[in-house]
Amino acid sequence: MSTLEIHQKDGNIWRMDVLGSLEIGRQRIGEPNPIAFIQGSGENGFDRLVVAPLAEASFSRRQITLELINAKTLRLTNTSKKPWQLDVETMLEPNQVVEKSIPCSFALHTLLFKVHADSQNIPVDEVEIFHSITDSVSGHATILEQSNKLANVTDAEFIDIVNWLQMTMQVLQGTIGSQDFIKEAAVALVDIVGLESGRVLLGAPGNLKVATAHPPEFLDIKNWEPNKNIVKRLSEFKKTIWHTGEIKVGKTNLGAMAVVAAPIMDSKGNFLGVLYGERSPTGSERRSAIIEGLLVDMLACGLSTGLVRQTHEKDAVQARVQFEQFFTPELARQLALEPTLLHGREADATLLFCDLRGFSRISERIGPEGTNKLMSAIFDALSKCVQDQSGVLVDYLGDGMLAMWGAPGHQPDHAKRCVIAAQKMQMQIPLINEKWSKLIGEPLALGIGINSGKTWVGNTGSSIKFKYGPLGPSVNLASRVEGLTKYLRSYLLITGATKKLLDDSFLTRRVCKTTVVNVVEPVDIYEVFVEANEKSKRLKQVTEQALIELEKNNFREASKISGFSLAEFPDDGPLILILHRAVDMLMNPTQAFQPVWHPPGK
Repeated sequence: MSTLEIHQKDGNIWRMDVLGSLEIGRQRIGEPNPIAFIQGSGENGFDRLVVAPLAEASFSRRQITLELINAKTLRLTNTSKKPWQLDVETMLEPNQVVEKSIPCSFALHTLLFKVHADSQNIPVDEVEIFHSITDSVSGHATILEQSNKLANVTDAEFIDIVNWLQMTMQVLQGTIGSQDFIKEAAVALVDIVGLESGRVLLGAPGNLKVATAHPPEFLDIKNWEPNKNIVKRLSEFKKTIWHTGEIKVGKTNLGAMAVVAAPIMDSKGNFLGVLYGERSPTGSERRSAIIEGLLVDMLACGLSTGLVRQTHEKDAVQARVQFEQFFTPELARQLALEPTLLHGREADATLLFCDLRGFSRISERIGPEGTNKLMSAIFDALSKCVQDQSGVLVDYLGDGMLAMWGAPGHQPDHAKRCVIAAQKMQMQIPLINEKWSKLIGEPLALGIGINSGKTWVGNTGSSIKFKYGPLGPSVNLASRVEGLTKYLRSYLLITGATKKLLDDSFLTRRVCKTTVVNVVEPVDIYEVFVEANEKSKRLKQVTEQALIELEKNNFREASKISGFSLAEFPDDGPLILILHRAVDMLMNPTQAFQPVWHPPGK
């Protein structure tokens, strides 16, 4: 474990313990304000450190990754798209990697990072037969002092140390992709460290279970238990310790076997288990025991990383299975890596409600089995339109559906994506009618209502059943707009709030200003044409002209325009409504005209 310090320009210093891999970058939407640590939310399941606010564009969201190779070596990778001036001597290009010796420092824009060995990583020698690995490898020793110690090491011993470290590093690197890394660690205790047996124990200190052992026959030893006193000290100090196997007069007897044991912990320091090796006492020199302890400590760090990775991968698979019920596979993978995006929050979103017209009558005729087959085919076709525009399938509602854009990921063009999906959905209806005409016996129609606005998004289900979706007045309004389609005989309606977010590539016509249930303010309603041809452009022109005359109290002119236009567009709902309202005022000239239309129902 090492300590990371971040020196800020205001003089404040932020500190944390580092174990394993860490992604460092700018704040993402939904993440806490910097400086903030988020477990497992980075790329590849790395822990993530947010060091700059969302608006600080000089920082990338994934600026660098920091990986502890061992207690003395740090690997830095530039994961941004721009070169990074690491220090005065080093410029890292995108995706370039460099290794630095601990302690070290580097700069990142306005921040100075310092990494140093944990000066507190010295076990307390309450019982004399416990020895600290770091007692003889002090982090406070100077380079000259360390060199003087190496001067007493023979060439053969030095080569042995290097070989041990190289083999240990190979095992550590194997934890990245190996499924048998637990077994490999137990083997390494025997083959590399030179112990007689190696075991990986997983669980809480009082309930440790042997996960694997080497040699394999040691798995068959019944009633074997680790030394309880050693486990107790490990759980208290969370430091690698070793016991020589010597029995000293007047001291606690911890057993006749020499033991080297290291705690396995997650990135938050929680106890996961023990890497436990034994051998017969040989009266070996303290220097050899220290090397044993260092190697076991390194192996335990690798095990910790592997177990955390395994947990993250399992959680990611479970999350993807859950997320893909609602999201596209791409978004599901993103959410598995950044689950904080699902936290409840307010978002600018566009909501779509759709409902099949006349479906109840058809379902009675074709029966439950036919209804199920038909609905499955319809929802498949409509859902694909939503997902092709990166929308969220919130729920299927009987013979209808609710979809959303703008969350959980930020989508500046959420309204545009939603309306395009709605147009594609309407294009699917003739194809569905053609394919299923023999079964249903009459054509289906689809009413779609769309609204945009501030919406609360998050888990709208429960702790038992997850359902990601929106809540709030914007959602209710979208539902009411869908209900208007049956009165206006227009099958793709949007509110003025959505219209403001669209560009001129969408052909729309204003059809009325109306009130809906539980919404106080009147709402402008527009119809979106599925195809922008000359006929639809002509319909837009005459409808809006007639509506302007109606709202100016020119009822005769409004009835004239709408009446003549119905000869060209005989079944057009908005024109019929304008004509009806204008004629009603001509028949009842004493009544006050209401420019806001009140529909007869929801």
